[in-house]
Amino acid sequence: MEKYVLNVFKDQEVLKTLNKWSILITMGSFIVFYLFEVFFTNTSGSAILGWSLTEILLSVLLIIVILFIIITVHEAIHGLFFKIFKPDGNVKFGYSKGMFYATSPGEFFDRKQFRIIIIMPFIIITSLMLIMWFIVPHASIKFFLALHTGACAGDFYYLYLLNKHPNMKYVEDTNVGMTMYENIPEN
Repeated sequence: MEKYVLNVFKDQEVLKTLNKWSILITMGSFIVFYLFEVFFTNTSGSAILGWSLTEILLSVLLIIVILFIIITVHEAIHGLFFKIFKPDGNVKFGYSKGMFYATSPGEFFDRKQFRIIIIMPFIIITSLMLIMWFIVPHASIKFFLALHTGACAGDFYYLYLLNKHPNMKYVEDTNVGMTMYENIPEN
């Protein structure tokens, strides 16, 4: 039986690829969202001229807190969709090598289910932030959109691998990545 094993935390080439993707996706997203802001929203820029050092430091702290909340919600959405497809499955959350992650180790999903699990945080969070941008227009939203999109590099990489290996019909989620199989292995 043919299979493809991905260990995100030990494969240095994968880590390099994810870092490159994250930087490029973040920069590209910022450009897209900046153009979106220029053409479709009525925000007033993001200059910090005239701010005191305290205001700047508090703003940086607020940015870090908001990013942490976005990442936590992102991983919780993965966990929710793991549970939707495998209600009795175990979901774990963690942090390693600069990456937050959700996993349902040992659970098997078909390609469609795994695609949904992987892409839903991007779709839900991006949609909510775009809606929020129109309701409460603020220039900082483009930065959070770009940073979140860049943080989705690992998810996009998983989708790339699923497309690269169309013969693999099932995905086993693991503590360190995933294993794709042509058929579900027999115990």
